[in-house]
Amino acid sequence: MKHKGTLWLAVAAALLSPSKARAQGRATARAASGGPPQRQGRRQLTRRPQALAPTISPCGRHVVEVAGGAVLIDGRRVRSSDDNVFLVAPPTWRGDGTALAWIERSRGQARLVVVPDHDGSPEPLPWTLPAVATDDRVFWAGQRRVVVGPAVLAPRAIATWSE
Repeated sequence: MKHKGTLWLAVAAALLSPSKARAQGRATARAASGGPPQRQGRRQLTRRPQALAPTISPCGRHVVEVAGGAVLIDGRRVRSSDDNVFLVAPPTWRGDGTALAWIERSRGQARLVVVPDHDGSPEPLPWTLPAVATDDRVFWAGQRRVVVGPAVLAPRAIATWSE
């Protein structure tokens, strides 16, 4: 009678955690074959270069677009890097239309990139972000202040700069 109770407990445990049971089964099979355990590395997804529709600035004088993995303002590549970037959050114009910010991922690193004054100096200011969620966006909170997060009042990161 004890034997049936133990079997029922083993079946119930396998049903409650099937992935663990399958993993143990594979480990047992590998051990029986005498082979070394296999390690699974992180998968590197090969993405096609990103393309986003053009967005016109609020002042109507500038256009930003993402084509072939590059951010272009008025047809000129913003960053001189040869790397293709993937925008996690789309470009956001400041209210006056002369500054732009976005969140990008390149080489496994997330960055906030701000072009503080496209009319004066198109040099971007990049900041490395520790983590980015899929719902994070860029919000302008002043002339020289950008908030990153799901909402302007729920910041995960804040960037400020001086000229």
